[in-house]
Amino acid sequence: MSSFDPFETRIQFINLLRKLNASQQSIQKVTSFAINYGARCGEDLWECVIEQCNKGTLNTRINILYFLDTLVEESLALGPSEAPYGMLLTRDLKTLVDSVVPDTNAGKLNLKSARQILESWRLRRVVDPGVVGDVLKSLEGRKYDSSGPSQKRTHEHAFSKTDIVRRMEEDRERHKRLRERIWILPIPSLLPSKNTVAAPTTLSSSTSNASPATPASPHPSSLVSLSQHQPQSLHLSASVSAGAGAGAEDDMAVSESALDVEFEQIWDRVPEEGLDDDDILQMRADMRRAKLEIAPTSTAPIQTDV
Repeated sequence: MSSFDPFETRIQFINLLRKLNASQQSIQKVTSFAINYGARCGEDLWECVIEQCNKGTLNTRINILYFLDTLVEESLALGPSEAPYGMLLTRDLKTLVDSVVPDTNAGKLNLKSARQILESWRLRRVVDPGVVGDVLKSLEGRKYDSSGPSQKRTHEHAFSKTDIVRRMEEDRERHKRLRERIWILPIPSLLPSKNTVAAPTTLSSSTSNASPATPASPHPSSLVSLSQHQPQSLHLSASVSAGAGAGAEDDMAVSESALDVEFEQIWDRVPEEGLDDDDILQMRADMRRAKLEIAPTSTAPIQTDV
């Protein structure tokens, strides 16, 4: 990609935002541009995002919100110096959501999709959960007028048939991608880290290099003298490996507790009557797309050995 000056960068980025749609290819194209110029023009590009959320159509605004989902997730791995978008989103989240979901009857078109992406950010902790919670409370407190027959016809005439069909297709694409992100959760590794097995390997190698004349079970006094003459690095490596093992257990406990919280949050959103057939079919489609094994729904009794 050729390099642009700040003014040309803004122009190119605004054109990309105006052409943005719900497809992954379009979102990734705009994300790559923002990442490449994030270190030099991050603040300028963010101003373009806010500007388009104020001027663009409702469909463009909700597409920008889903584009920010991919942008912020990739920015977290780079850090604020290379891509400051995570910090900027946390700062301007309330203003951004107010533009995407205006406090009018027309804002109801983006209300459900905006809530879904905000719940996803709070669940995955992409943005500060406290900030996201405050924005969600502000959305829940809004009251819209009930749409009468005349108002419904007015909304239908405000959009052409092509716009309505495109909006339905893009809503379906956004919902599908959001379900994939929510259901495919990271699973903490159950294997010990490399540091935890470093000490046993070192000890086994030291014993294997012993002389053939060394007895297999030396006298305890010789063990005491051997421990006194052991190099300090061996004691240090043993202590470091022990600390690394404890740290790995703590990290695993934290990861498991985080997954428990995520599962509870998802489970709370399941209605009391359970999942319907459409939800189950969608879950199975998501699992096939993720190449996960699906348990057979066999009702045959399980035979046990007596």
